Amino acid sequence: MHRRAVFFAMLLPLSIALNLKADDKKPEPGKKLSNGAYAVLREGAAEKELLPLKEGEALAVDRPLYEKGNDKLPPRFLIVRTTPDVVLELDGEPKAVKEGDQVVRIFLKLQPKPAADLERLTKDNVGKQVAIILGGEVVTVHKIRDAIKGGEVQISCCAPGSAKYLFEQLQKQQQRK
Repeated sequence: MHRRAVFFAMLLPLSIALNLKADDKKPEPGKKLSNGAYAVLREGAAEKELLPLKEGEALAVDRPLYEKGNDKLPPRFLIVRTTPDVVLELDGEPKAVKEGDQVVRIFLKLQPKPAADLERLTKDNVGKQVAIILGGEVVTVHKIRDAIKGGEVQISCCAPGSAKYLFEQLQKQQQRK
């Protein structure tokens, strides 16, 4: 009886270590996130700060893709759900507002179901962040300031070039339909 207890006592730390290792879930390398708006659940400067992922979570990387010279800025790591909170199903083409030759704002109108999803997302997450992901890449992250009702969205971008990049990505997505 004593030997069996010692044997199980030796197996317990090994079993715990193996389970902890299995919980350090890394995102599947070839799996891209779908186009949509995602509530940011957690964020950090390093991937290891955010692991292990919980069931239903995915890692997204926010890199400045749109502006020259920003390739030297460090990425920001985001944890989002594996499926978008709001699928970006637009009701018509996105519209750009320019100042000079720079796109500074984008207006979108969502179809009814995504509009209702966006209202719920923004109402439940005021003060938190939302990431827009297109083509598997984070194209912009914004703080939710108020609930968005009716599916009409205005996106303004502070960094030069970011609104233009987002607008072009939204146009590409709309053209694929």
